[in-house]
Amino acid sequence: MIFFYLGLLLVFYIGFKIGNVIYKTSFVKFLSAFSLAFLFYKFSFSFQFILFAFFTFSLIFVSVVDYFHRIIPVIFPILLIITGVIFSFMNSVLGGTYLPRFANSILGILTGGGVLLIAGLLGQLIYKKEVMGGGDVKLMAGVGAFIGWEKALFAIFFAAITGSIAGLILLAAKKIEKKEYIPFGPFLSSASFITIFFPQPSSFLNTFFIWEMHWLNKIIAM
Repeated sequence: MIFFYLGLLLVFYIGFKIGNVIYKTSFVKFLSAFSLAFLFYKFSFSFQFILFAFFTFSLIFVSVVDYFHRIIPVIFPILLIITGVIFSFMNSVLGGTYLPRFANSILGILTGGGVLLIAGLLGQLIYKKEVMGGGDVKLMAGVGAFIGWEKALFAIFFAAITGSIAGLILLAAKKIEKKEYIPFGPFLSSASFITIFFPQPSSFLNTFFIWEMHWLNKIIAM
């Protein structure tokens, strides 16, 4: 799924540069239906499905607005934060029991927004210009309220990779200039959506360390 979704993101992001209004409208409709189908597959028809349908449509709307107007309306991150915290107790993506879910939601807000805020301040200090929009910071704070601090970190990391890949492709295709700004919102949104379907990143690390210790023990025993 991750490579299929990444392929869709890159193909249609580049397509937006050359597509017409009908193409763009059709893509948004397709992306909405595609995302809902995956949500239904994961949650079936449940409260979780409704909660993350709201989350997903918010991300899609934010992405489209950010792409065309270079701005993320502050109302959507605020709604995500409020909704994410209020319903955190019923959000299974945040953890197993009620209190850890609530704590993870709060930490997600601080981590998602805090990491981008620090990155933006460091980038401004180094490059003497704004490198991270305030809308992106607020967006990831809202996203963190839904998916927790670990997945928020993973989403930021994955968005940075996909954004870099798209930038290189657009440069190679001469669709953008070298110093032209690329909206980061669509990449943050797509990466955040993907994390819904993944286990907590710490479980990957635990599996890796277990696998590593297993093979080290085999080598030592030889």
